[in-house]
Amino acid sequence: MNMYIKAIFFTAAGLLSSGVMAHGTGSEGETVTPIAQAVVPPHVFKHATAVRVDYAPGATSTAHRHPGHVFVVVLSGEIESAVDGYPPQRFKAGEAWYESPGQLHRVSRNASNSEPASLVAWLLSDGKKELVQPVTLKK
Repeated sequence: MNMYIKAIFFTAAGLLSSGVMAHGTGSEGETVTPIAQAVVPPHVFKHATAVRVDYAPGATSTAHRHPGHVFVVVLSGEIESAVDGYPPQRFKAGEAWYESPGQLHRVSRNASNSEPASLVAWLLSDGKKELVQPVTLKK
């Protein structure tokens, strides 16, 4: 692993593992609270991509997988999500979740039929595989 990749890895690992992160010396009235963290095993992820997903009321995504680590934060509304065989969970604005590489994301949808919802996902990848790999579920 070259020095550049090592530096990125150790910086990311430090940020993700800290209990509370501060900006410089901090300012009055500022509170920084981690909302998601994971230990990322040593693997060369050369690309990091942030995407915003906006759901119309009642909209849903198809089942899919991601080749790398994924961190998701709900910006507005409420999102229902389920990975692998776990039951669906609801996440409100400001809440977050993590997906391991290759997990089956079988449910991802706006939990409301009347209000829009949006999220931001940060996806790590090797830059060679598609970031979203659709999966056809058996009925």
